[in-house]
Amino acid sequence: MENSKALNSRSVEEEVAWYGKVARRKDLLVRGCTPWAMKKAEDAGQIQRIGRGYYALPDADPLDVRLARHQARRTCFTKAEQLGLWIIKSPPVPHVAAAHGRPVPGCVVHKVSGQQTLMDILRQCVKCGSEVDALVVLESAVVLKECTIPQLRAAFAGREDTRGRAVIDMIDPQSMSIVETVARYYVRKAGLNVQGQFYVPGVGHLDLLVEGILGVETDGAEYHNTAKGWAEDLRRDNLLVVKGMWCLRIPAAVVLGRPDIMLGWVQQALAMINGSQK
Repeated sequence: MENSKALNSRSVEEEVAWYGKVARRKDLLVRGCTPWAMKKAEDAGQIQRIGRGYYALPDADPLDVRLARHQARRTCFTKAEQLGLWIIKSPPVPHVAAAHGRPVPGCVVHKVSGQQTLMDILRQCVKCGSEVDALVVLESAVVLKECTIPQLRAAFAGREDTRGRAVIDMIDPQSMSIVETVARYYVRKAGLNVQGQFYVPGVGHLDLLVEGILGVETDGAEYHNTAKGWAEDLRRDNLLVVKGMWCLRIPAAVVLGRPDIMLGWVQQALAMINGSQK
């Protein structure tokens, strides 16, 4: 936690930026900004008053500005996505926090008062989304070093946090991507043994090893649809064949959009391997 001296050393403009370019006046006061400093920054055009008790930077996102005018701000999966955490799919409409709890046009409203911590956001995601949605967000917070598993356990220690604790138990800090996390979730839910980031000498790490006999690589377009990525995939695939190891290469779109198809391929491959070993 930052001390007051560190907070007071930053300008009002920097504090508003820290909140995502839109901030409540009461939160700025808590972080050490004075009314005089806020007025001075407003007069200089560094920040703008955009609604009752809200300030924004000139280049703030239009959605955040619109929400502020309704006395609301991003929360739940909408805020998690803004923070750079993993999201399987953006919510069809923004999820917003508003102390008044009244409807905000085109939004899902969560009645929230006061500042929102990362743990508050994660708790909302657990309550609002499916189990796999919650796992992806919480696991990314750990992988991206926004928090630790012990911190999550401490935050989800309440009687009402049973669902959250179950999700925390599924977290693998070694996960390298949202696609790997989703694939691991569905394969485990199918009752199969799964190891994440399994190391094969001379080849490197496989995203998953299923039942100790089947490798699974989950291919995202960002890396694999490049000349360098394609060449590395060929090298790894050839070495796996030489080593006599079975491996499926499954596109991210299938893992995220049709996990049933992914599971079908995994189960068919396992049946083939088991049949060939008889």
